Amino acid sequence: MSNTTIILDREYFTAEITKAFLYDLEIACKTMEPVLFAKLFITYDLSFVEDYKEVLSTILSRMESWNNLHKETELLGVKQFDSKCMFCKIGKTVKAYRWTYKYTKDLKYKNVIFGLSIAFYFDFDEDRLIEFGVCNGFLDKEEMNKLNSLG
Repeated sequence: MSNTTIILDREYFTAEITKAFLYDLEIACKTMEPVLFAKLFITYDLSFVEDYKEVLSTILSRMESWNNLHKETELLGVKQFDSKCMFCKIGKTVKAYRWTYKYTKDLKYKNVIFGLSIAFYFDFDEDRLIEFGVCNGFLDKEEMNKLNSLG
């Protein structure tokens, strides 16, 4: 798998805008609402970036895959954990999120708790965001613990 990345002009994000972007991203990740991720791309006008559609599409497909209106999906919780990418960004810190949910109207799965994850990586230059992407090859908590125990 490869990562989906946006490379930003080094002058586009100031330190203040970077801080605001990361804050808004955190809010979107806590709710896992697709509309908040789309709004993020509009608010910070990332349309000039060549691969923005691919990055946004990757995020939205991941967000929309879990929320089923017919089964009435209930978000149970979202946990953030630090990770590492095991492919093209090996060694970089990655911020990963795991959310759990259940279907309240699907009798077959009413008592089953499901979980999905997504991860983002960032690159900064003097507190300015210069790279933002979706990591498709991040390590989960158990893999990180194994990696850390080997060192």
